[in-house]
Amino acid sequence: MKYHPIYTCLDNALKEADVELSKICVVSDFLYQPEIIDFLGIDSFHVTRGCAIPFGTGLKLGNPKLKVIALVGDLITLGGNHFMHAARRNMDIVVLCVNNFLYPKINGKKPPTTVSSFSAYAKFECPVNIPHVARSSRAVYVARWTALHKSELTKSITDALGKRGLSAIEVIAPGSCYFAGIPDSDKHSELLEFYYENSIVKNGEDTVGVEITPENKIIVGKFFEQERPTYIDSYNTQLSRTIGDKFKPYG
Repeated sequence: MKYHPIYTCLDNALKEADVELSKICVVSDFLYQPEIIDFLGIDSFHVTRGCAIPFGTGLKLGNPKLKVIALVGDLITLGGNHFMHAARRNMDIVVLCVNNFLYPKINGKKPPTTVSSFSAYAKFECPVNIPHVARSSRAVYVARWTALHKSELTKSITDALGKRGLSAIEVIAPGSCYFAGIPDSDKHSELLEFYYENSIVKNGEDTVGVEITPENKIIVGKFFEQERPTYIDSYNTQLSRTIGDKFKPYG
């Protein structure tokens, strides 16, 4: 079976991170093929669009031993508020944002399918700078890759799985329904290659400057990393300070 490259990277990252699969749970708010998640051997939930992060928050608080991975579509359109609050609280969640916005122009070039995919009145809108929103909201790990940066994406997911707190990885891909090897995916393959060929790696780049614009290549890389207390850490510290020895730490 041939997989979506993002799921391939996730599978490889789970192996490289050497995590217990029984403690991994994926929450997805976009369509996917269930047999792929089944093959990975991890628990999963499919939820309403825009609700993967709050659902994942509930899972984490209900069972702090879980490592939750939220697979979301364009989270800034639906669920952006959930994302920012989960980041500032530092919920222990890995957010994989599959950004499938079909850009009208990148690096001064028009990608495949542009004419059929865009309204003439929609092209003036600029995409949200997701890595900058993540860093501004105090995420502990921020990166962006195209779906064809397989080794780099795998490394980022592996690193994120080892972080305590909210990690945000944006993945530029033409859509959640793309699967390599399927006959009708030729145009999606062209888009994947277009994004990959028109991207440039700049690790450590200030997220203010990684906005996707029509004139420039897509800046990808690992942009930011930090350590800070998770939401549960802060909760335990506050309640322990307030209640004293009577308080039993959560989780």
